[in-house]
Amino acid sequence: MYAFLDDGPHAGELVRIDPEASGRPPRTLELADPGGEPAVYDLIGPHHDPDRWIYRRARATEPDG
Repeated sequence: MYAFLDDGPHAGELVRIDPEASGRPPRTLELADPGGEPAVYDLIGPHHDPDRWIYRRARATEPDG
């Protein structure tokens, strides 16, 4: 099973992922950005290839203040 990264610094990359116990893809992925900071990617839906799923970078939430 593969994650197709739709945007962010890893846009267009395929990442091999392990399915959850149910056989479904994980709802989120955490990867390091080029600067080493963690970036979260959310599951968007299926790709047109049956073993691939589309993930999009989660938007950072604004701090309270």
